[in-house]
Amino acid sequence: MPEDPRTFFGKHHYDYAVSSHHARGADLERLIAGLHAQAPEKAADVASGAGHTALKLAQMGLDVTAVDITPEMLEETRRQAEAHGLKIQVSEAPAEALPFADQSLDIVTCRRAAHHFTDVRIFLQETFRTLVPGGRLGVSDMTATKENAVWLNQLEQRRDPSHHRALSPDDWYQALVDTGFDTITIELSEEPMTLEEWLSPVAADSPSGREALSFAQTSEAPAEFIRQGLFIKRRILIWARRP
Repeated sequence: MPEDPRTFFGKHHYDYAVSSHHARGADLERLIAGLHAQAPEKAADVASGAGHTALKLAQMGLDVTAVDITPEMLEETRRQAEAHGLKIQVSEAPAEALPFADQSLDIVTCRRAAHHFTDVRIFLQETFRTLVPGGRLGVSDMTATKENAVWLNQLEQRRDPSHHRALSPDDWYQALVDTGFDTITIELSEEPMTLEEWLSPVAADSPSGREALSFAQTSEAPAEFIRQGLFIKRRILIWARRP
């Protein structure tokens, strides 16, 4: 049974706020660009964490609400918004029960968080419900091929006990179609890093860090994850539209 994400992220909220990987990762710029967002559209950033995506949307003039279940993360978002002179609403709520009326949002984003959700399909249903016709969803998350997702999830659960399940591209596409989305675009990317970099913000010498490193070094890692001694983190970028 995965740990409550509030435990992990409440402990590491500041680490995520100052993480350059999260604040300036290439997937952030690409995710935003693919949404073709325009002021004064209304957007929700779901599982917003320290608010990096919400801040980008607010800088573009959108009416943004950052949604997260971890109070400490929402406080980081408030601080970051104030520091940048931006207005962002915050709401403490789970991805599976979004605090918005039907057809009230133009854009929903979710970056590097869906693998923590107990049921991604419920999140997609909630997103579909809250989007206006023609509204767009943008997602970035870790991924693996269907045959190798089990290994990735076992590794991640050792690093972060709140990790639930990273989906394969095929599983994402089918879930989106089943929910009713159309105009689905999927892009895959790779980010080489050391295992220690991948563990961050978990320390390599912490109990969970040691357990994850031991698993990575002693299990038979699929070739898609290891190249020239580096760990290959694979990301999926998704854009979809409510008809």
